[in-house]
Amino acid sequence: MFDAGFELENAEAADDTLHCLVRAVERATATGRFGDDIDPLELATQSWIIGHGLASLVATGPLHHQALAPGVPLLTALFTGAGDNPERCRRSVERGWRP
Repeated sequence: MFDAGFELENAEAADDTLHCLVRAVERATATGRFGDDIDPLELATQSWIIGHGLASLVATGPLHHQALAPGVPLLTALFTGAGDNPERCRRSVERGWRP
């Protein structure tokens, strides 16, 4: 999941980040935002890939800050596919995606 070109300063912190996302998916599933058949680890990993991938490409220079804009529709599509209401999901992702 990580760039093998360097050692993580704190691998435990990276694991904690993923587990935070897993718990968020579990909470969303418990409140009915996602279907019961959703694998929390899989959905958390997919959302991390989207966020981390875009942020890394901007932070390391290949893409300009405007390249973060697809994050909202990408995450909205991912979460809607997991069962969330499209409009509610979009609003939620927009609030969470703000700088």
